[in-house]
Amino acid sequence: MKNYKDRHTATSNSGIDESTLPLLQKASFFFFLIVSLSIVLNVILALLIPDRPSSLHDSPAILCIQGLFALGFLLATVQQSLAWMGPALLLALVPFHLSSHIASMYSLCAFLIATVELYRMDFFKRAGLFKIVMMFVYYGSSIALVGITLSVSVIEIIIPILFILLSFLFLLPIFQGKRQISILRSRQKIRYKDLNLSERETDFLRDCLDGATFKEIATRHHVSESTVRNTFAHIYHKFGVTDRASLLSQFADFDIID
Repeated sequence: MKNYKDRHTATSNSGIDESTLPLLQKASFFFFLIVSLSIVLNVILALLIPDRPSSLHDSPAILCIQGLFALGFLLATVQQSLAWMGPALLLALVPFHLSSHIASMYSLCAFLIATVELYRMDFFKRAGLFKIVMMFVYYGSSIALVGITLSVSVIEIIIPILFILLSFLFLLPIFQGKRQISILRSRQKIRYKDLNLSERETDFLRDCLDGATFKEIATRHHVSESTVRNTFAHIYHKFGVTDRASLLSQFADFDIID
């Protein structure tokens, strides 16, 4: 079981937990589609309506920058070692979208998604408070600098910064370990015969996972309760746990089949 568990809790070559990689790659692919669609629509509109009012985001230079973002997201999708590029590119998109609107929901969504992805990558495991503070300072500074550059009113700059501050206060307990962000994961299937257990240990474990108490297991198999406890001591040793709760927790993400 230890070897089996190790295979499913290992990290990839990129240093990211293998259960997190698919989430990062799917998110990167989604943003690759979004950015690519934006480029295509802008080009189509420019061809169909050449006299339409243009904006900064319609310029060839900006379209080329968007193309680089799309390429980056695509690389983060197909290359596991580059999965970290996903949240990095999302953070880089923040000032880009703020230039179109100082309270852009696109930039806010990109920032929050990048934050969650970095959390799933254990980026905040060390010096977490400092890192999350720096991220929110980066976002607030981006709003202020872009707003000043575009000559936006002070009120329009202050309101999104206050909103970001409230978001920071809400998320702070998460990064301090007082709350958790739960992500539903697909359950792995394993067989009892792969667990390296004796027949008795397998029967007792099956009953335990079905919710039976030690006393109920003893009655069911016509043995003493001390025999059940001694058997589970061997099971605990094989799985590297110390009690029933830890054993059940270890099997929480698995479906065990005969």
